[in-house]
Amino acid sequence: MQPAEKDKELLSQLLERYAAGTASPEEQAFAESYLTILDYRQSAAADQNEAQQDAAGERIYNRLQESIRGEAAAPVASPPVHRVHFLRRYWWAAAAGLLLLAVGGYELLQYPSAPGLAKQTAQSIPPGRNGAVLTLANGAQVTLDSLQNGFVATQPGAQVSLQNGQLQYNHIQDANATVVYNTMTTPRGRQYQVILPDGTRVWLNAASSLTYPTVFTGGERKVRITGEAYFEVAGNAAQPFIVSINDEAGVEVLGTSFNVNAYKDGGSIDATLVEGLIRVSKGSDKKIVKPGQQAQISGEISLLKNADMEKALAWRNGIFNFEDVGLREMMMQIERWYDIQVVYAPNVPEVKFFGKVPRKADLETVLGALKGFGLHYEMLPGRKLMVMP
Repeated sequence: MQPAEKDKELLSQLLERYAAGTASPEEQAFAESYLTILDYRQSAAADQNEAQQDAAGERIYNRLQESIRGEAAAPVASPPVHRVHFLRRYWWAAAAGLLLLAVGGYELLQYPSAPGLAKQTAQSIPPGRNGAVLTLANGAQVTLDSLQNGFVATQPGAQVSLQNGQLQYNHIQDANATVVYNTMTTPRGRQYQVILPDGTRVWLNAASSLTYPTVFTGGERKVRITGEAYFEVAGNAAQPFIVSINDEAGVEVLGTSFNVNAYKDGGSIDATLVEGLIRVSKGSDKKIVKPGQQAQISGEISLLKNADMEKALAWRNGIFNFEDVGLREMMMQIERWYDIQVVYAPNVPEVKFFGKVPRKADLETVLGALKGFGLHYEMLPGRKLMVMP
C-alpha cells in the first residue's frame, strides 16, 4: 500500500516552511521531532530485525500521517493496515531522503546519529530526586546531590552544613559580618530543602531558586524565589518575613505555612495559605489571604476562597495531582520533574485528565494516562518526548 500523494505533499510543504523559517511554532517542533526520529531510526535499524523495523515504522508513520492530515486516531480497535513492504522501502529510505533533502540535509544520510543520542524508553527515565546547586556569596558553586552530612561552607554570620538531606544555616557571632546572599537552585529533576538562619524551612520544587541573606538583620527578613516553594516560616512579629516573587509580586507574613507557585509558564503566580495570615501584593494592589484560600496574581490579584489545597500541595506530599488538569499543564509538570522536553505533533487535542500518581513512579507509569484518552507518545533521543494523536 502506497502513501497518499496528498500526505507526501503536505509533509513536503511543512518541511519547506521549516527550512524557510516560516513554520509556526507547532510546525517547527513537529518538523524537528520528525527529523530526529528519522535520524535515530536509521541508526537504530542496524540493531533491529525486520519485524522490529516494520513495527516501529508502522507505529510512527501512522501517528505522524494522522497528525499531518489533521485526523485524530480513533480510540477504538480497528484491523491493522498491512504496509510491511512499503514501510521497509519508504520509511527507511524514501522518507528519509525526501525529508532530509527538503531541509538541505542529505549529508546526514551518510553519517551515523550524533554521539550521545542513546536509545531511551519512558520506563528507563527515573523520577526526580533530592539535589540542588548552592551558589555562595563569592560566586563559588557547590553541588549538593552527592554530599555527605557535615560541613559545607562558612559564610558571613553563618556556618553552612548538610544534615539528613537538607541544608542548614547556623548563626555564628561575627562582629564584622556584612549582609551577603546565597542562592539555592534546583534544576529540572531535582528538589531540595533548606533551613534558613532564622529557622524558617523552605522546600524547593524542581526548576526553582531561592536567594536569601546568610544572616537576617534590620526590620525584615526578605528572600526571593522563582519557580515553586513551600514555606514554614519561623514566627517573629518584630521582623516580618517577605517573599519577593519573580521581582514582580510579594508575600508578607508573620509566622505561617504557605505555598508559592510562580513558574513563568504557569500563567499566574499562586500563593496558597495553609495556616496563619499573609498579605499578597503587586504594585499598589494588596490582598489579605486566610487559611484555605489562594491568591492568584496575573494582571491583578484575585482571591480564590475555597482553594484546592490537596492539589496545591501535592508536590510537597510526593504526588502528581492531575484532577481536572489539561494536557499541556500536566506535561509542564512532567517536563520539570523528569527533566525531559515535550513536543506536540499537529492536532493533539487539549484533553482534561483526572487522577493521581506518585512522583516516585517512572515516566512510563505516569504516561499511562495518555493511552486512556486516545493519545500516543514516542521517546526520542536527547530526552525528548513526542505526544501524538
